[in-house]
Amino acid sequence: MSEQASSDAIPQRPLVVRAVLRTDTGLVRSENQDFGTYTTPSEEKDAHASGRLLVVADGMGGHRGGATASRLAAETIKAQFLGAETTDIAMALRDSLTRANARIYFEAQANPELRGMGTTTSALAVRGEHAWFAHVGDSRIYLVRNDEIRQLTEDHSLVATMVREGLLTPAEAEVHPRRNVLQRSMGVSDDVEIDIRGPFQLREGDTFILCSDGLHGLVKEPELKEIAKGTIEAAADEFLRRALERGAPDNVTVIVARVERGEDDDVVPLDETLRDTAKFEVLDETLRDTDKIKVAEPDEFSGATGSQPVEVADPKPRSSRVWILVLFLTLGAAGAWYYLSHLH
Repeated sequence: MSEQASSDAIPQRPLVVRAVLRTDTGLVRSENQDFGTYTTPSEEKDAHASGRLLVVADGMGGHRGGATASRLAAETIKAQFLGAETTDIAMALRDSLTRANARIYFEAQANPELRGMGTTTSALAVRGEHAWFAHVGDSRIYLVRNDEIRQLTEDHSLVATMVREGLLTPAEAEVHPRRNVLQRSMGVSDDVEIDIRGPFQLREGDTFILCSDGLHGLVKEPELKEIAKGTIEAAADEFLRRALERGAPDNVTVIVARVERGEDDDVVPLDETLRDTAKFEVLDETLRDTDKIKVAEPDEFSGATGSQPVEVADPKPRSSRVWILVLFLTLGAAGAWYYLSHLH
């Protein structure tokens, strides 16, 4: 066998995804209502769905509400995805976002301080040489390939719809007074329509940018594309620097991820910038009733946008149900005594 043939027989290393996260409160807001996270190889190895999951969420809903909603969304999606019983990535994504929506809604209904909270969510899953994404709201996922950038997600906002319908130009939409009005978000109702797309083929060198509107509202696509040509660490730092340099009126969160040849454990760990996101006070009651939410079994995923109905546990206290039962039995016994006493 020739040396060339022996060299050709060496298998290529698998495609892996390396990622870094940056998040900042910005220069105007008093708290960070964004949240970002991604899975690591040690978390993924025992998961049915496997693959890398990256999530960015941008919360809304007043003091504490927005921060709680975005964190619940990201943490629930990650936990549900890793614990999914299916190997179907699209189905695992849909179930994870559906469960997260129900959990946020349930907590908002149970706690008056959180009433009306919600969040955007953009989640990207990569397994082998393919990728899928799930999306609600106006956070975005971009793909930079070669010398081109493409927005994969579609904004669920009023002005984005007006642009698609030809009522506004993109330039007009950027300065429209209602540009922040969302038509779809997680947790504001017991059901939500989720955009799910994939699989699509990956290429070595593909770079993904997942970000809240605190970044894409200030740094536009031509700049995003040029900055993304550097290392992922340098790109993430530069994205954050430019947003802050331009006033950063909103929270800024970005995950930069690149597809490379490498080993399965070749990933940059979550870094210290997460401390900024974690500053808000965590509610003691937030995680208590998670097991009461039951998600209906999904139909076979067809590749189109969709969501599943959610069954939320009966909110009526158990003690109330016991007293109702006692009252019913007492009245029944009294009625029986009255009937028997009047037979003669």
